[in-house]
Amino acid sequence: MKQTLIFIAMIALALCIDLSPVDLAALQNDMIHVSISGEVLSPGDYELPLYSSLNTLLETAGTTDSSDLSGLNPDTILKDHDRIIVPAVSEHAKAKVSINTADLETLTTLPGIGPSTAARIIAFREENGLFQQLEDLMKVKGIGPSKFEKVKEYISL
Repeated sequence: MKQTLIFIAMIALALCIDLSPVDLAALQNDMIHVSISGEVLSPGDYELPLYSSLNTLLETAGTTDSSDLSGLNPDTILKDHDRIIVPAVSEHAKAKVSINTADLETLTTLPGIGPSTAARIIAFREENGLFQQLEDLMKVKGIGPSKFEKVKEYISL
C-alpha cells in the first residue's frame, strides 16, 4: 500500500513538471550596465557589451586633463552593475613613481627601497609582466606588508 502511494505521488509530481526545453540563449544577457563618475567628461550610467574593459568605458565617457588613471587598470573586465570613480590628480599624485616603468635609479628614491630591491622589482616586472595592482608589489621578494605600507603613497601603476 505504501509503495503504491509513493508511485502515485511520483506520477502526479512528474505530470506537474514542465519538461519543455530551456532556451539558454534567452537567459543570457549580452549587455552589462555600469556607472562612472568623478573626473570624466560624461559621468553616468552606460550599457556596454558583455566582457567590456574599463578602457572601453573610459573611452566612452571621456577623461579630463585632471583624471588620475594611475590606480586603474584599463584592461579590467567590467561586470554588471560595476561603479567606477575616476579620481582627480593631486599635486602629490603627480610626483608618484610608476612601478611599471621606473628605472633602477628612480625606484631607489622610494623609502625603504635600495638598489637590490629596485633590481628585484625590475626583474619581477620583466619576468611576470606589468603590475596589475599596487598590492602586487608585495609579490617581489623582500617587500612585505610593512615595506609596502611605507611606499604605497609614493607609487602608481
